[in-house]
Amino acid sequence: MTNYLNLREGKFPIKLETSIEILSDGLNIGTLKHPLKINLSIEKLSSDLFSCKGVIESFFLNTCQICLKEAEINLTLETNLIIKDEDVLLDFSNKPDESHFQNLKYFQIERLVEEEICLNYPSVVKCNTEDCLDFANPEKEEKLQPFKKIRDLLE
Repeated sequence: MTNYLNLREGKFPIKLETSIEILSDGLNIGTLKHPLKINLSIEKLSSDLFSCKGVIESFFLNTCQICLKEAEINLTLETNLIIKDEDVLLDFSNKPDESHFQNLKYFQIERLVEEEICLNYPSVVKCNTEDCLDFANPEKEEKLQPFKKIRDLLE
């Protein structure tokens, strides 16, 4: 499903309350258990700047990286970012901010949502069961010092 919005024309604010059932195959972030719930509002700030605020709710199933059991990942993302035309991508390279760059004439809401999910998806997937091993307090290993005895003799 690819729907395009033309942000160069139309009435603002644009209110989006929809759901997405399938994400791109290339994301590789787990299985989407329930459709994504999207509640976004896009407001026009200037001819090339738009504000996007709202909530994206998602529920994924993935494999725990410690015990290899199925883990549930529930993401509720509060989005507050600026949408800019991809033509000005290099003009703002020295100013880090919460920006999303895309062609404003053929704006894809799915692409924005996928980017936000990828940026906020946990890098380490762990389940919340007690059976899962927890490596929060690993034992400290002694540092090997092969020349310690020679150094002690010289001193």
